[in-house]
Amino acid sequence: MITWMQRHKKYLVITIWISTIAFVGAGFVGWGAYDLNKDRAASVAKVGHRTISVQEFQSAYATHYNFYNNLLGGKLTQEQAEQMGLDKIVMNTLVNQTLLLNYADELGLLATKEDVKERLKNTSTFQTDGVFNKDLYYSILKANRINPSDYENGLEKEILNAKLENFFKLTPSPKEIDLFASAFFMEDRIAVASVTLDANEVTANEEAIKAYWEKNKSNYLTKKSYTLELLNLPASQAKFDDKTLEEFFNQEKFNYTFEDGKLMTFAEAKSKVAVNLRLKNDKKSALESFLAFKKGEVPANETKVVFDDDTIYPLDKIQVAARDEVLKPLVIKDNYVIIKIKEIKFPEPMSYDMAKKDASRDLLEGLKSAALEKKAQVKLDNFSGSDIGFVSRDSVKSIAGLSEAKSAEFLSHVFDNTTKKGYKVIDGKAIVYEVLEQKLLNKDKAKQYVSLISENVSQVKQSELNQNLIKKLATAYKVEQYYKGK
Repeated sequence: MITWMQRHKKYLVITIWISTIAFVGAGFVGWGAYDLNKDRAASVAKVGHRTISVQEFQSAYATHYNFYNNLLGGKLTQEQAEQMGLDKIVMNTLVNQTLLLNYADELGLLATKEDVKERLKNTSTFQTDGVFNKDLYYSILKANRINPSDYENGLEKEILNAKLENFFKLTPSPKEIDLFASAFFMEDRIAVASVTLDANEVTANEEAIKAYWEKNKSNYLTKKSYTLELLNLPASQAKFDDKTLEEFFNQEKFNYTFEDGKLMTFAEAKSKVAVNLRLKNDKKSALESFLAFKKGEVPANETKVVFDDDTIYPLDKIQVAARDEVLKPLVIKDNYVIIKIKEIKFPEPMSYDMAKKDASRDLLEGLKSAALEKKAQVKLDNFSGSDIGFVSRDSVKSIAGLSEAKSAEFLSHVFDNTTKKGYKVIDGKAIVYEVLEQKLLNKDKAKQYVSLISENVSQVKQSELNQNLIKKLATAYKVEQYYKGK
């Protein structure tokens, strides 16, 4: 997983601005060492005449973390983020952004209060029926624990960066558009043949599996686990009439939305309102129970072992807690629960019996892949296949029995390679191919997608300009970094 993240981290480094609300809720702590000189305590770096605040760093870190966590289906842990050097990626991103902002200042570019107001007015998140709603704006920021001035400062930087990009906007030339169109829409006429393995062509005996496990045992570890002592608090039996519920709803209505952001009516949110009002009223007694549990005056009523991939318990808090630490009351399944971290068990090598199933699977996959490649190479040396006609990168068709998604993966391999003949092991078989003929430009498609092509040309040129500009600016503006890393 770490290797995958390190391979893909470049896609995140270019520009992630800190004003985005998406970072909310990460709740990270422990940011490493700082230079605590009183003039530097609130900053992680100074670039030119601009500083990068601790809050900017934390917000950007959370945004980056959430980006990778979403890509990995919510399975990214803090330890994995540290292994990939996420804090260094964040710092590099912020320094590069601040270098550009210094240059924008030098050029005399400004982001005015009116610019910020205009951006806020046109942000759909803060609109009701297409019109900016000031109460909604403050409510959303408050709910996400964002200071309005911090959010607006972030917007100001976004706007200033956009003005700088516009200042250097590069218009694609006709020749560049033709070049990109050729790359996007070239067509190959190819012949293909499928190579498969018989059911029992590759096998592995007990001795081979055990030898494979011995060699790779560091890859087969138990999951990190946490033994939790829980005090599950019963819900109060308080009943609320509709008037009381509606009054509470009116105070908090901006927190009751559908997935598309549309606000719920009282009737639609009523059941959630009742739960939230009960939790609000129960909070005081939950805190009293927390203190009693922490002092040992009240025993736990459940013991639970959870792992790093648990989806019920608050791993973001459990993972950073110390052994025997008691967490403040948390809401789990609409009830308060107090958690004590009784034991933390770190990953350790599995026994052979525990790892045998996974090791056997991995060994067989490796053997099958090697056998397929060997057969594919033999087929390639004496190739004869079925002519499937002209295809392009965006062709939507099944090739050699592959699904459309796997066929697209195969075509991507064909067009990303410069050899006339080759093969791709995919979906349990090897697809051997030969390029018979090539068309460099499909003019009809180029005309159809001319705006998309122009946009891609502009983005590539802009990215290249930014990278070279940042290298130059790094020699022009002094960079002082106070954050020492983990």
